[in-house]
Amino acid sequence: MCLSSSQPFSDTPTRLVLYLKTQTHVRIPRLSRRRRMWRKEKEMEMNNIRLYMENQLIIQENEKLKKKALLLHQENKALFSLLQTKKSFICSINKNLTINKHQDHILLLY
Repeated sequence: MCLSSSQPFSDTPTRLVLYLKTQTHVRIPRLSRRRRMWRKEKEMEMNNIRLYMENQLIIQENEKLKKKALLLHQENKALFSLLQTKKSFICSINKNLTINKHQDHILLLY
């Protein structure tokens, strides 16, 4: 059997080895497919790891923002209560002033 025939090798292993040695680029479809699949799996794994790390950073930043929002809410409540006490204090002063004005006005009438 000749090496350039339609069947390059027979069932004997020596002819297969000789054929493979004479060929410069031997492609085995299953092996190439496996390699492609393996590369894609590795790429997907790397993408998953990258996305996982991004998610972890986003979660950490979210926690920081939640803490900051809670502190701002507490500060807002404290300032609002302070404003309410000042407002009630000013209202009581205004009432006292108006009462005193009315009393002075009444005293002037007598």
